[in-house]
Amino acid sequence: MCLQCAGKPAAISPALLTGAEAWTSAELCAHAHDHARVLAAAGVRSGQVVLAPDAPARDLLLLHHALSDLGAAVLPYRSNLTPAAVQQLVIHTSAEWHWSAQLTATGYVPPQPPCPAPALLIATSGSSGSPKVVMLRNDTLWASAQAVNTRLGLRAGNLWLACLRLSHIGGISIAYRTALAGATLLLHDGFNAAAVNADLRRLPVTHMSLVPPMLARLLEIDPTPPPSLRVLLVGGQALSAALAQRALAAGWPLVRTYGMTETASQIATQIPPSPPFSKGGDEGVPFEKGGSGEIEPGIALLPGVELDAPHCAEPLRRLRVRGALVMAGYATPTRQLGIGLTDGWFETADLGCLAADGQVHLHGRADAVRVIGGTNVALARVETVVNAAAEVTEAVVVALADDVWGHRLIAVYRGSATPAEVQRHCQEHLRGAELPRCYLRVRQLPLLASGKYDRQRLTASVERLIRRVEARQ
Repeated sequence: MCLQCAGKPAAISPALLTGAEAWTSAELCAHAHDHARVLAAAGVRSGQVVLAPDAPARDLLLLHHALSDLGAAVLPYRSNLTPAAVQQLVIHTSAEWHWSAQLTATGYVPPQPPCPAPALLIATSGSSGSPKVVMLRNDTLWASAQAVNTRLGLRAGNLWLACLRLSHIGGISIAYRTALAGATLLLHDGFNAAAVNADLRRLPVTHMSLVPPMLARLLEIDPTPPPSLRVLLVGGQALSAALAQRALAAGWPLVRTYGMTETASQIATQIPPSPPFSKGGDEGVPFEKGGSGEIEPGIALLPGVELDAPHCAEPLRRLRVRGALVMAGYATPTRQLGIGLTDGWFETADLGCLAADGQVHLHGRADAVRVIGGTNVALARVETVVNAAAEVTEAVVVALADDVWGHRLIAVYRGSATPAEVQRHCQEHLRGAELPRCYLRVRQLPLLASGKYDRQRLTASVERLIRRVEARQ
């Protein structure tokens, strides 16, 4: 059954808006049925996998509707991926088909016949390591949509602006939520700050999802929130106190969320605030200026999530997740279920704890701790402090290898503050090994297709720059 047919069709509102086009639920379902018949005639069968580029986003979404109707899975990929990288996806997942301008068989013969594929295969962002391909079942995706819709109050007549790419779980999961609620999906081909801002002013958008770098760019264009917006989801990486305070003070209905590809998007999400968004309790700004080690305040688990985490008075360790929102496993050529899980548990790369009130507190990634002069230093804490400096728009801290100290920290930032001003701020809030050795102001910070910071690329660039400087000395 196609996504739209499985949801709650709205009687009046369009189900999908793409530029100048508007599709009703009935039109989407009819297209899905017709397209599914064409795919079946070409040889696509239930349980098979079809690779497809994520742009144009409209084409990918319509293909996904048709494949869902057929019982086949889609594996979306970045439209600028090299042919060699696409072929690696084919080999890694034993995908039978590739859709670009037209449907073609991949011709790949797996080492043994693969198991039937779940509904969606999707790569992780790879923001801090090599991406993996996650397999998600239909029931998992719909359970996630139901849990998120209940928390956010998404319903028929609402309009969700989707500008996260559909090759990432944060983008494609919105299609499930709007279909289930009978809401309208306003689909963009990725994030363009000017285009997003224009639609926010032109249309009655009620919901939107961003990662922090996107939020920073949107606030630079126009800090005034549109009056129709009820929920601005921000997740994907740690949200700095400074950026959160800027958005909340301006009146944006900021809703922090935490999740990952392996959990079909969110597992913990803040309860949406009521106006005025910048005042009062959990609706205010509970971040500590400058940071005290806690990266973000607590957020509430979604229903259907079982979390294995220490109490906040105990030593931190990696969070483990189990339940209806957890993946079927990482893809391999045999597509065997359960890879990456232990007795149904998925161990995340994030450090965190559970407070007495059941709120989840996040403390950065386990792989983002560096030993400097014998001291464990959390990069997320240092990043929080740098971001809190006056006239710093956004910042990333990278760690380079050092023969004497083990590592040295470099703060890379955007903003009008001088390196000396940022350094003075850090000296007031950080001590010893936590202090960056160098402060670099840049025009732009590199981003992945997901909108997250490309930390690997940034680290490599900084390393080359430092080497050139040291060679001249």
